Amino acid sequence: MRLEDIRRVAMIGAGTMGSGISMCFAQAGYEVALYSRSAEGIQRALNRVRHSQEVFIQEGLISRSEAEAARARIRGADSLADALRGVQYVLESVPENLALKQDLFREMESLCPPDTILATNTSGLSITAIASACRYPQRVGGMHWANPPEIVPLVEVIRGEQTSDETMDLIYGLSERLGKVPVRVQKDIPGFASNRLQYALLREALHLVQEGVVTVEDVDRTLKNGVGFRYPWLGPLETADLGGLDVFHTICQYLFKELSTMTKTPAFFDEIVQGGNYGIKTGRGFYDYTGKSREQILRKRDLYFLRQLKLLREVQEMD
Repeated sequence: MRLEDIRRVAMIGAGTMGSGISMCFAQAGYEVALYSRSAEGIQRALNRVRHSQEVFIQEGLISRSEAEAARARIRGADSLADALRGVQYVLESVPENLALKQDLFREMESLCPPDTILATNTSGLSITAIASACRYPQRVGGMHWANPPEIVPLVEVIRGEQTSDETMDLIYGLSERLGKVPVRVQKDIPGFASNRLQYALLREALHLVQEGVVTVEDVDRTLKNGVGFRYPWLGPLETADLGGLDVFHTICQYLFKELSTMTKTPAFFDEIVQGGNYGIKTGRGFYDYTGKSREQILRKRDLYFLRQLKLLREVQEMD
């Protein structure tokens, strides 16, 4: 399969990730078959696409006519065979259950020609393990997006043990055509690159709260107004270069041994989750969202992200 041969894609899974990714493919000109087991699931996904596009229109990133043309390229399918008919590329985004994904890939392979690329949006399950269900594991690779996928630029392209160079190159090239910023993850390790970085930071944040060093609110204030303020523009290694590697190296000598190495979640986090508090989806988590609109909170987040994305693109064009 060549990059130029891809015209139709199948998005297997119509949740938050599946709907957002479908929007990206459609806005890049691809015909998209969006699969959900129910007509209601498909309609919810299409509604999410429409609502997300309204923010894009508001920010001048697409016109209303472009948004309508993109939506016209997305068709719903409640049959896997129907979704896969005539497509050259398949991306899966179903719940993070290895057995479920293996069964799905086994079935998808049986319904697709041997040159169809099968990709997974798993957040951290082994690409190798998922591909083991297939007769042709060389055409299986990871394509991991970040939430919200229609806005966040990053796409991780992950190599399983038997993923071919051709498959890696195709997923990478396709990500670029979608306007994303792909990175190659050359080893199939748990969490890949982005989640390992994210959860290393989360572990230290939880540790600081558990030890009473700072409050939940002040952990987030520290990140948003300090380290996090820099990270959209400078990664941690660039930051070290600009700050002086001699200084960073010296600090590493005494600070690394003080950082959290906990391998279990702290008790206060366990109690929050065991109490049925899952964050915005239940109205309470680390913060209390009682009386606040979930839709308004997410729309505000997306608006912030889109304005940051616009600024990033402007700066990149100056390079």
